[in-house]
Amino acid sequence: MKNLKMKFGKYFKFKNTINGIDYFLRIFFVSIVFFSLLGLGILLLEINLALAIIFIVLGCLFLIPFLWLGFATTYKRINAFFPGKAGWLLACTIAYSFIIENFNPNNELNFESGSGDYQMYLILFIPSFFWNLYLLFGNSPVEKNNHIG
Repeated sequence: MKNLKMKFGKYFKFKNTINGIDYFLRIFFVSIVFFSLLGLGILLLEINLALAIIFIVLGCLFLIPFLWLGFATTYKRINAFFPGKAGWLLACTIAYSFIIENFNPNNELNFESGSGDYQMYLILFIPSFFWNLYLLFGNSPVEKNNHIG
């Protein structure tokens, strides 16, 4: 267990920086594995209930580690651009994502859907879209080979 912690612990720590390619690959991997487990579980509901429940429970068990890895990865990428301010910017990014989702007209939890919500959603979505593009494609002041996390 100690060897695993030494080898993979850096991926879950909220320190150091990562480059854009690692940022993309980590977020992509977490998304693919998590949604594959849940999606397979939902698809199997029609065929085999016991097997479907196993995949859904596995997806739910991995939810917290996947969220932790996603937040740590985003923190590291923000830290590459804004050292010392990454914690606040990560909290703002997450809070802003929840605010945007509240105005999403396709969200089934949003009971009042009108044209005003769609316009507000677009107005709020555009800065978030460019922020995510900046995190993905921006060149940080840290050299490519000097990223630790």
